[in-house]
Amino acid sequence: MLNLYWKSREETRSLTEKPFKSEAELEQYIFDNQEILGGDIYIIHRQIRTGSGQGIPDMLGVDRDSRVCILELKNNEASENILPQALEYAIWAEANPDSIKAIWLESERKPEDIELDWDNLDVRIILIAPSFKSTVPRMAGKIGYPIDLVQVRRYSFDEEEFLVVEVLEDKPRRKVSVTKVMEEWDWDFYESEHGKEATAQFRSAVEAVAELVARRGWELPYNLNKYYTGFKLGNRLVFSVAWGGTYAWNLRFKLPEEVAKSFEGRSWEFQRYDSGFHEAVFRPLTPDSPDIEELEPLFVEAYQYVSGRR
Repeated sequence: MLNLYWKSREETRSLTEKPFKSEAELEQYIFDNQEILGGDIYIIHRQIRTGSGQGIPDMLGVDRDSRVCILELKNNEASENILPQALEYAIWAEANPDSIKAIWLESERKPEDIELDWDNLDVRIILIAPSFKSTVPRMAGKIGYPIDLVQVRRYSFDEEEFLVVEVLEDKPRRKVSVTKVMEEWDWDFYESEHGKEATAQFRSAVEAVAELVARRGWELPYNLNKYYTGFKLGNRLVFSVAWGGTYAWNLRFKLPEEVAKSFEGRSWEFQRYDSGFHEAVFRPLTPDSPDIEELEPLFVEAYQYVSGRR
């Protein structure tokens, strides 16, 4: 049993669990607070009708790697029964790109620079529940789609709410895929897609950011994704080095828009603010020798913005 306490200088208070009253309330909460999912997922639609008697996925989104995200929620402990249901939705999405495209085009909520490959949609499954039975992570590892198992619990103290968000990652490596072959992103993949020179610039930028992070004493491990390399605090993206084209790259920060637009630098150009992902994009004016240190105030601001530590 998980017990949470709020400790101040004066006293220690026990936090009371505040379960969501229904799946509808949980869905609305996730929709209104999408940063819970880590900052790389944007929900574009709720209650998707598959039209063929297969049921209704709770929500549909996209992520920074241009994958269609199927989100399925449970308001109680989720059993292994959630997996075939989610798999059915994923197969439907992959087999019906025209339906997804219609939803995408009609949506008033979509990020600016995400482009989906309608001829070869990539699908990601995100399951959200207060807890999962122990069999679920093991069985999820057998499915040939990327799957996130996200445990969300809400607690309260007076008028304040506290969330415990845990992404279950202890899944075995997939031996057999029943659908698509899973891909691993690495420097060789980047080089095959973007060439040696651009990849060398990109990697140099990632290593420079990693050095800055280490010097600051921040615990922000990074991982390579298809279109970006992200530095995360827990499951939340803080900043990233991202591909802006075949040979171009940029830096992206989770920042308030006014902070991003007020920055003035010699070696960097503010390109745009993506309100969907709450992310500022800066382009290096000299990509072969970028001055990462010049952006240190933005790295600090992004870290404080995501962590809440001032």
